[in-house]
Amino acid sequence: MDATTDELDELLVRDAQLQALVTPVWVLAALTVAATLGLVVHAAAMSVTCWIGSWLVGPWVISRAAPLLRTPPLLKYLLFLSCAMPPLSLAAPLYLWRACRSTRDEVQTRVRERQARARRRASAPGAAPAAAPTVATANVAAPVAPVQAALPVLRAVSAGMGDGRELEFRIADPAAAAKAPGASLPPLRSALDMFAVGYHVDAGSHWTSFTRDDMKAAGLDLNALHRQALSNLMKLVKGQPGLRLVEGHAYNGVLLDGDHEACLVLLDGIWEALFADKTPNGAVVSIPTRDVLAFCDARSAEGIAALREANARLKDAKGAVFQGLLLRRDGRWSVLD
Repeated sequence: MDATTDELDELLVRDAQLQALVTPVWVLAALTVAATLGLVVHAAAMSVTCWIGSWLVGPWVISRAAPLLRTPPLLKYLLFLSCAMPPLSLAAPLYLWRACRSTRDEVQTRVRERQARARRRASAPGAAPAAAPTVATANVAAPVAPVQAALPVLRAVSAGMGDGRELEFRIADPAAAAKAPGASLPPLRSALDMFAVGYHVDAGSHWTSFTRDDMKAAGLDLNALHRQALSNLMKLVKGQPGLRLVEGHAYNGVLLDGDHEACLVLLDGIWEALFADKTPNGAVVSIPTRDVLAFCDARSAEGIAALREANARLKDAKGAVFQGLLLRRDGRWSVLD
């Protein structure tokens, strides 16, 4: 069993545990509402009975939910105390309901991403065929022209690259370069004066670069390939798996398909429409790896500090992109500090 399978199993278990909390949370909500209502209408018997029930049920539910929701200890104990104080006791079921819903949505999104990766490996050449493939598996494995499936991939981040320029892609290792003299390297294009963008297609078990021969066969120049790749990326945002915003205390995270989150910096539309209300002073963005994008408002000192800490934790992660922070303001990207 590989790491992806182990992680998928853990996510499925966590999803089942969150689902099991739904009924207890609703029971706690009903008890707290009834206790508060009893106080309002002066029904002492109902209020006392439901207050005792919420005091017994509340800590039990909170203690089981806290590890799954990663609730801070201080907040957990405050919720314990609130269960004894109608109408403050309403805070516990309200928090649990919102946190469980948000966490379960995030878990289910990650489950879909891991399942998609497993399907790509299963459809690789030499993999054992599935006994009864689902419709989704059939769609993933269906043959498709490379240009119709080309997606962008960030190769480098540096200010002053310009936009629309063809960049030279060099092999950094002299030994590796000597083994392939005169080799035609994949095309690379500058974008938004900040990003070096390559292009690749899903080969089932791995991603393979879109080559100059592929461009020639498709009758595309580099700019047309770039537009097609961004169009395909936007289809991922609008379709399946779709873009998912994970709101946090200090900063927000974005989930897409587990491979192209960092490339979302290339789509001006989502920053000007979807995220504009969360970044009124501009956005500070972290893309330490290809599958991670997080951001906060440019005036949030707490968010910027948290993003730097997150980048430090991922400095040696696979698929590294950029270890600094980016600033987006007035439609332009720059390197923070």
